[in-house]
Amino acid sequence: MVDIISPNTGAIIGHWTPDSGARIGAVLDGLPRAIAGLALPETRRAILSVAITALDRARGPLAAVIVAEVGKTPAEAADEVEYAQGFLRHALTQVPDTTEGTGERRLRVVPAGPVLAITPYNDPLAGIVRKIAPAIAAGCPVVVKPSALGHLTAQTLFDTFATALPTGAVTMVNSTDRDVLNGLVADARFRVLSFTGSTPTGLAIAARAGLKRLVLELGGNNPFLVLEGADLDRAAADAVARKTRAAGQACSAQNRIYVVASLFKAFRTRFLDRLSGVTFGASDGGVTMGPVRSARDLDRLGALAAGGRSFGTCQAPSPFAFGPVVLDEDTSLRHAEAFGPLVSLCPVPDRAAAFALAAQEEQALACYLYGEVSPAELAPLRFGSLGINSTRIQGAEVPTGGFGTAGIGREGGIWGLHELQTTINERWGA
Repeated sequence: MVDIISPNTGAIIGHWTPDSGARIGAVLDGLPRAIAGLALPETRRAILSVAITALDRARGPLAAVIVAEVGKTPAEAADEVEYAQGFLRHALTQVPDTTEGTGERRLRVVPAGPVLAITPYNDPLAGIVRKIAPAIAAGCPVVVKPSALGHLTAQTLFDTFATALPTGAVTMVNSTDRDVLNGLVADARFRVLSFTGSTPTGLAIAARAGLKRLVLELGGNNPFLVLEGADLDRAAADAVARKTRAAGQACSAQNRIYVVASLFKAFRTRFLDRLSGVTFGASDGGVTMGPVRSARDLDRLGALAAGGRSFGTCQAPSPFAFGPVVLDEDTSLRHAEAFGPLVSLCPVPDRAAAFALAAQEEQALACYLYGEVSPAELAPLRFGSLGINSTRIQGAEVPTGGFGTAGIGREGGIWGLHELQTTINERWGA
């Protein structure tokens, strides 16, 4: 029995029991039947339509459990439900035709095969739906292994889908046993492995996966550049909002802010003033930023934040409350993703130095640039997403993913669908 502890109160709000080997085996044995059940495009469209309706009816309960289990604010939880719904709606428009060409030469677009989806706690609902929606569209059955820290949200989602989706199309299994997870990752019945999580864990999973197609969205050490021509008020507001959303527990949140020297003092004043207005603590207490997810996160962030300056007001006490912290140097964050409300704020001599720092990044998931930027300056940057005078880089219709140690493959849009498909070339003789 595994306890579910709310970061808002530190109290146990539920329990779950790890799946037995027999149940997991039965799920895997059912994958061939599930493939057959998703064979027809019209069936997939019907499944997605039913899923959209089911999720829409459960908006309130799903948002409430996200608040309680992972500490998002009510507004953030409602946004996550809407974001998840967007992946289903988009997938409904992307269900592919299965045959191209006529006569002697035909090309069949077919499902890549069963998918193992390992999902994170920071987006406990959308992190699952963004994987299962395109898989259904492509005709791939999915087995979801959610984070133990997001199990209650995942269970609520699967309870919502229980009467809506055909047996085996989308199934959840969960365990805290490392050998069980390793066995799932290595199982040859899965043809695609989709994982969202930290870079070290992703690399370990990839090493065990064998000949599977991999879609790995890993951590991001994301720079935020403030350059000449920037609207400093907007840049400061967006930087605070992006860093404090979900208590900074997002792979796409910025880790380090670099400001050209001529703008540093003016930007710093604006940024720190806005951070001072943040209220934090229990996410159901009317705050602007909820707690981090676990005691382990508190310890990790505390070590990274040594010497930093704290901001904001703890308005709703929580055992896992951690206020925004700013470091005046980037040493501890050069090679460590904060994954929390911790950021460095540093001046750089000029824009050339700022772009050079961005171009060196290996964990290249996202980069934000505020100011006047030319296409020629962007050309050398290899990040999965670039936000130019905006941090709103994500959406169901666009690809997300990274370069280097931020992962491989893409989720979202038609590009995410293509990760779940392959082709059969047919030549017909007379």
